[in-house]
Parts: sequence; C-alpha cells; structure tokens
Amino acid sequence: DRVEVIRDGEFIATKPIDQWDNDSLITAMVGRSLDNQFPKEFGEKSKEPMLEVDNVVEAGVLNNVSFKAYGGQILGFAGLVGAGRTEIMRAVFGADPIDSGKIKIKGKEVHIKSPRQAIHHGIAFLTEDRKGQGLVLAQTIRTNLILANMKGFSSGLFLNEKKILEAGEQNIASLRIKTPSIDEIVGQLSGGNQQKVVIGKWVNTDAEIFIFDEPTRGIDVGAKVEVYNVMNSLVKQGKCVIMVSSEMPEILGMSDRVIVMRGG
Repeated sequence: DRVEVIRDGEFIATKPIDQWDNDSLITAMVGRSLDNQFPKEFGEKSKEPMLEVDNVVEAGVLNNVSFKAYGGQILGFAGLVGAGRTEIMRAVFGADPIDSGKIKIKGKEVHIKSPRQAIHHGIAFLTEDRKGQGLVLAQTIRTNLILANMKGFSSGLFLNEKKILEAGEQNIASLRIKTPSIDEIVGQLSGGNQQKVVIGKWVNTDAEIFIFDEPTRGIDVGAKVEVYNVMNSLVKQGKCVIMVSSEMPEILGMSDRVIVMRGG
C-alpha cells in the first residue's frame, strides 16, 4: 500500500503506491535516472555457429538438447527453475558428465571432460551461485581476478605481480568495481560488485564463448545495467554470449534469439 525506499543505509522517501511508478522508484533506489533498463546493442552475427550442441542426453536431466549459438549475439535461455537450463550449461562446461551427444566449437567436435578443458577451449561460465562457485570470498579482489587464468599471469614458476596489478586496475576501472583498493576482501563487497569481480575473472581469460547464468540475480538495478553493458561490449567484439535468466523482461530486453526449455 505504501513504499519506502532506503539507499546506502539512509531513508530516501515514503509514498502511497499510486504516487510511485517504475522510473521514480528506480531513481530513488539508484540515486540517478536510468533512461534504459535494457540497453540492448547489436553486434555482427558470425556466419557460422561458434557453439553447437547436438542431441545431448544426461539421464533424468537432459533429453536430446540441441542448439546453435553465434558470435556477435546474445542467446537467451528461458524456462522455469528446474527446466534444465543450468544443467545444459554445466554439461557444456564439463562440470557434469553427459551420456551421449556432441558438442562442437567453431565446427570442430570437442570432448570436454572438465572445466579446465572448457577454459582451454575458450569457454567462460559465470555460475548462478557467485558466492559458492564463482568467488573465493575470503580472498582479495586481486586473487579472485586471476583464478581462471593463473598461467597467463605467471612468469615461470612465479606469479607476475606487476601484470596482475595492471590487469586488476584495468578491470576495476572498466567494470566500475566500487572498492577502496584491489586488496579488498571480496566478501566485503556488495552483491553487484562481487558479480563484476566474477565477470572480470572471466574477461581475463581468452574466452570466446561467455555463459552468464542468472547474471543479475540479487543485484541492484544500477549494477544490472552495468552488467548488460559488459555483455554488449563482448557482443561488439564478436564474442558469443549465452544468458540464462528467469526474468522475462531481461530475456526479452537483451536477447537476439531465445530458446525455451521445459522438463529437460
């Protein structure tokens, strides 16, 4: 009946519901107006699929799932929780074994048995559970940003601290991660900034295929737009972006093509 808005620990406003609309509520929450909640930009679709999944079966979970994902596009995956969206992504990433089916990258069949092999084949996977699977919360931003590509930040047996610092500062600036320093513990950051650290971790790999599983769950509307802008920049670079989401406006607002799943 009434809505009260709090921002940064301070009371902002309270009004009867008929005096609020979507835009005024967002402005009160974020502290600035967001002209476009879904700033969709279009890239150039690759001629050939970057990722092909052909009749993948995982007993009791996935039933002959096939799809093609192209560079320069966002492919949205819609469906209810438990429909098999996350499960097919985990199968592609080698986190769960499949019983049958083929996976091709740029037309060539690959046999991915582990996430390590998936990373080697240029796949990045931002899991829906950022705290449990995407980050090491007790470690610093600096450490988390290099976790998916330790080799790339090493000189021989040792980590190259200069290279890590340079890449980290660049990630913080380009992703607009709000933090006192690169050595802040990730567990101390807000949900939106934690999600940006996860994205930074994958941007620091040589990935061509980015899988975003519920990328904006639990983060504020301002941070959501910044995540969408990261997706746009990847699409403009010709990368392949797959977005799993339970939010229909997000699917409709940001996808080029949409795949719907139900019951595996």
